[in-house]
Amino acid sequence: MLLFEQPVDLEKNNEDDTNIKPFAISRHFLLKLLLCGIILTELLLYSKCSKPIDNGPRTIANRSNTYFNGTHDFKTLTILISIDGFHPRLIDAKYTPFLYNLHNLRSPYDMNITTAPYMIPSFPTQTFPNHWSMVTGKYPIEHGIVSNIFWDNFSSSEFRPNNLDARIWSNTADPIWQLLQTESQGEYKVATHMWPGSEVVYEDHGDVPRERMPFYFAKFNQWEKLQDKLAQIFRYIDMPQLKDRPELVISYIPNVDSYGHSFGYDLRDKRLQKLIGEVDGFFHDLIEGLQKRNLLKISNVMIVSDHGMSNVNTNDGEHVVVWERVFPADAMTAFISHLYNEGPMMMVCLKNPRDKQWIRDLIEAQLEKAYGDEISRKFHVILKEDFDPSWKYFQYDNRKHRYDDRVGDIWILADEHYAIVKEMGDVPIGIMGTHGYNFNNCSDMASIFIGMGPMFNNEVVPPFENIEVYNMLIKASALLGEEKTEKERVYYNNTE
Repeated sequence: MLLFEQPVDLEKNNEDDTNIKPFAISRHFLLKLLLCGIILTELLLYSKCSKPIDNGPRTIANRSNTYFNGTHDFKTLTILISIDGFHPRLIDAKYTPFLYNLHNLRSPYDMNITTAPYMIPSFPTQTFPNHWSMVTGKYPIEHGIVSNIFWDNFSSSEFRPNNLDARIWSNTADPIWQLLQTESQGEYKVATHMWPGSEVVYEDHGDVPRERMPFYFAKFNQWEKLQDKLAQIFRYIDMPQLKDRPELVISYIPNVDSYGHSFGYDLRDKRLQKLIGEVDGFFHDLIEGLQKRNLLKISNVMIVSDHGMSNVNTNDGEHVVVWERVFPADAMTAFISHLYNEGPMMMVCLKNPRDKQWIRDLIEAQLEKAYGDEISRKFHVILKEDFDPSWKYFQYDNRKHRYDDRVGDIWILADEHYAIVKEMGDVPIGIMGTHGYNFNNCSDMASIFIGMGPMFNNEVVPPFENIEVYNMLIKASALLGEEKTEKERVYYNNTE
């Protein structure tokens, strides 16, 4: 059921008109009375709301205010939705007209819009590290989800995207919902829908506060239809009681990434056209639904993605390296404890880290022997301590990080449009899409940002790192001042 009948001014109004009775008056007098009533009502509304909502660029600064949408009181609302694997080039005038208009500051319903040409993902450009970066404000090496796949010594278990082991997750940086729910002493409620890392249950861990979990959360469902996702978002928003209604809704769309892995991205592909068109329709219906509920003036909506996608040709035998040809099975058994591969990157964890230098040299030699100089030069064998400082990933600031032991001793990193696989049989024949590259060397990894609502200006801003999404969420919550916000941010001593 929708919490509206007809749109009215979004101001608090407690006037009781139940005792008003009809009586006969002239049309001229009625018009005068109506005009006076409008003026008086505006004065009363202004006196009741110290910070009235308008379309001007500003932060909603007082969440103690409530606003009336015509049928119910509301607090300010923030919605964050991520489209997995959605590169800015998929924003197209023909196939995604709604997103295209937003990205070009063509505002529906006079909303303020801020966009960037692209948003910069964290390394590695994978789903779980980057979604955790956006809700913690930290880089992967600082928040603990260092890759989509890694070994965790504390729990003696392997982390993968379907691993919801509370022992692993409780040992990572605090997410935004924990901060906001704690600071508000439970009054501020957060709802998540399939956001990576948000469905972990900590009930068996007595030392983990309840606020570590979103107040509402929905488990991952790869096959969920977009209309069902939208319906769930509005079920959160349409909760009848103000005290039960979440003020921050965070949701995740996996469909585009899943398609890209199998077929790559080619806007000439009619199946891709249809898919991104459906995503475009989802956002049109979201904004339309907020408008029908008369909530746009108190809502901030952020559309983001975690990374892009790079196409890899698996047909020609020149763009894909098969690991078994590089490192024999007996050597793996003797020296390697764990091996994790995803697309353009591979983490090699050694039984004895003191062997890392000569094993690195061996891998490099084996690459050249198996594939020749021209191809092997596209694959770089790097010790973790030799990572480029600009990647903001490992020991570029010469500190011992909390999560060092989750990072493989040796990494193999491919150039753009190249990939590493463990077995060729696992690779689609033709064009596949992949991600994980360092953004500095692969523009295909760029992600998107579109912000709408009273918190934003009408402008295109320069590209920025995705850890800033966290700070936007804090600002939109109106719970924390600038001083607290700065304390929550994590910056690094860049040695460049």
